[in-house]
This record gives sequence, structure tokens and C-alpha cells, in this order.
Amino acid sequence: MRLSGILAPALFALASSTALASVEKVSEVTVAADITAIGNEEAALFWASITDDLENAILALIVDRIDDEGAKISVRLEEVALASAFERSFDLEQSVLVGQVNVTDETDNSNFNSYELSVSLSGVTAVDEYGEPLLFESVEAELAYQTLITAFAEGVVARLD
Repeated sequence: MRLSGILAPALFALASSTALASVEKVSEVTVAADITAIGNEEAALFWASITDDLENAILALIVDRIDDEGAKISVRLEEVALASAFERSFDLEQSVLVGQVNVTDETDNSNFNSYELSVSLSGVTAVDEYGEPLLFESVEAELAYQTLITAFAEGVVARLD
């Protein structure tokens, strides 16, 4: 039985500001996480490329909006959530990616946003090649990783409009 893609779509929740920044152009995307703060060495190795992977996922979704005069997006990922997801072997009820997202616009100080974005695998479904739902309690680590990255990037971009 093969999956017809990835787990989709992961659920995401937003906290803090309800106002959206109106971002037409983006000049910079930065993602940070203190991977050394993860106490589990195996988890730290697993998440080692998450900052680059998430940054690239966001940039891929806004490639047509990149401009030197645009707003800046910065994301600070929560290390505790990273360690917890890995330690629980990506249990669907516990797998989350949490980060603080800040959008600033140096040409328009009133155009900003700051919020916490949380992406969870809880409640998502996967389907086989016939479109039938698959039931399971955990998911392969690489698939969970890619799903969390994709959903987080989509959550950031959705808040730009």
C-alpha cells in the first residue's frame, strides 16, 4: 500500500495577533532554532537542517514576491517542541512544530505582525492510492518532518495576505 502523497493538510493554530500584515513583497526570510538546546543528541541530529529546510520551504512559496524593498519574515522555532516530537516517535497526537513568527516592514512601520504558529499532525489523515483513509498512531519520521515543514511554511505564507 503506498501513500498518495504526504499527510495533508496538517492542522495549524495561531495565537496572539489576529491582524494580518499586508505583505506584497518579501526581502528576507530567516529561521532560527537553538538545536544545541535539545537535550537528546539523536533528536538534535535529526532536526539539524530544520532552519534551512523551513526557510527554503517558505521561500519556495513566495518566490514571486521576493524584492529588496519587501518585508522581513523571521521565525524562531521552539526547541522543546522539536525534542518532544522526536522523543515521542512522531506520535500523531503529540507531534508539533511551534515557532514565533515576526513580520516587519522597514518601509511601513504600521505594517507588521507577530504571532505564534503551531503546526500539529493531530487530526490529519493519509490516504492510499484509492483515496481510502489509512489509520495509524505514528508516522515515519521523514514523512512527519516534511509534513510539519510544509504545513508551517504554508501557515506563514497564508498570514501574509
